[in-house]
Amino acid sequence: MTCLCPRCAADRIATKGYARRTVCAIGTIAGAVGGATGAASGAELGTLAGMFAGPLGAVIGGVAGAIVGALVGGAAGGSAGATLGEIVDENVLDNFVCLTCEFSFGKTSGEAVELPFYES
Repeated sequence: MTCLCPRCAADRIATKGYARRTVCAIGTIAGAVGGATGAASGAELGTLAGMFAGPLGAVIGGVAGAIVGALVGGAAGGSAGATLGEIVDENVLDNFVCLTCEFSFGKTSGEAVELPFYES
């Protein structure tokens, strides 16, 4: 389906994606913080696994467990945030912009303007 500008009917349309980028960043930060708090258990597991290699292995395992916990949490938060932001972009905000006349419109405003053609 081609999206047309409701003002000038041009097909040169771009998406802004403000909500997707913003909520993705917030989700990444929240996920990393959550992952860092959950990293204590990851560090504990890493320390336990590293004990087989001696004291240095315990330290390296603990640090690696904490880092992996924060990275996994950040990735999960960022993915969830991007999905939520995309839903907000598509259904709430005026996410589309016409590159010809610079008119901003949303999915619903673009659909509402399209009137059926009647011959008289």
